[in-house]
Amino acid sequence: MEAERTGTAPAKAPRPHSAGRQLLAWAAILGLAALVFWLASERNARQWFLVPEDGELVVKKGMPFPAGRARFKTDDPQIAQTYAPVRPPPGAPATGEQAFDDRAALDQALYDLLSRWARDDIATEKPELVARGLAWVARAERLAGVSASQREDLRALRGESGYYEALWLLERGAEDLRLAREKLRLAADSPTRHAAEAFMLLRRLDPLVEETFKMRASTPRPGEKPAAPPAPAPAPR
Repeated sequence: MEAERTGTAPAKAPRPHSAGRQLLAWAAILGLAALVFWLASERNARQWFLVPEDGELVVKKGMPFPAGRARFKTDDPQIAQTYAPVRPPPGAPATGEQAFDDRAALDQALYDLLSRWARDDIATEKPELVARGLAWVARAERLAGVSASQREDLRALRGESGYYEALWLLERGAEDLRLAREKLRLAADSPTRHAAEAFMLLRRLDPLVEETFKMRASTPRPGEKPAAPPAPAPAPR
């Protein structure tokens, strides 16, 4: 009656089903936001990064959040050595920051760098640079995610570097044989119970040492030119 006298309509109470729809809408929005957060976090956690820092290239791994990364760490010493920070050789082209969707892509990018540095160093044939180039090759061999074409390239690189490794092993072996011969001479000339055995070993070792040193002398060291062949003897008259 009061409403009729004042001419105003009574306020309508909110409908229960309208409030329920609002709650469902908010729940859907929050659920969607949580899903987006989870997907972004998962994607970031899978990413790898190669970042230049203080003159080195540092491998980093995405954190389990939509953004953020940290230096890659592992309890496996072999994997830790493979992805340890690496310092590019002087004069190498600058490498900018790179992001990768998986570890295989990171391995392939690292291989491209390491193989290029190795070839440049080995091509100089300077002993100290060849040694550094062989270290690049050894590190490239530990990358598990390289492509099939890179594996073929690595085979060729191993063959190229294997020649220099063989020369150094020959050099070291020749020196070890020389030292062994000196020790056997001392033992053979001494009044000990092993003098006779030392003398017999020395007789067998002497020709091997001489042949090894002849072979080593005729093989050019890295950076040396092959020795010129001896001049032919004059034709008899």
